Amino acid sequence: MLSFRYKNAKNSLTLYDQMKLSIYMFYLFFGLLFSTTDVNEDVIAALKSGKASELVKYFDDRVSIKIINQEDVLSKAQAEANLNFFFEKHNVKNFITTGNSASSNNSAQYINGSMETSNGKFKVSILIKRNLVTQLRIENYNE
Repeated sequence: MLSFRYKNAKNSLTLYDQMKLSIYMFYLFFGLLFSTTDVNEDVIAALKSGKASELVKYFDDRVSIKIINQEDVLSKAQAEANLNFFFEKHNVKNFITTGNSASSNNSAQYINGSMETSNGKFKVSILIKRNLVTQLRIENYNE
């Protein structure tokens, strides 16, 4: 009987192995489904720290950026340089999210917030698609 069981184990999955595989697939699926939350939290933490190098880790290859009155589509390196310039002139004191939302089919995430800096307050809007920031807007609070 032992040799028969061994033969079957080589050729097909046992019920126990099928159950284990199902559980692993369940965790993998839901882990990927809800992984955007971690990206959102990491992006928010990077904004709070005022470190462009941490923020651009979550950028797409090209990102639409608006910082105060300058708007363009930039590479990660260009975006990091522009953000470094902004953060040097505006030291971040605090960042508070005023809203997070997702599109109906979860293809996009939105983060809206308020950034308090050494030189004033700014509205921040972020669009995340495929777990990557595709748009970042930092605007004067009174706009």
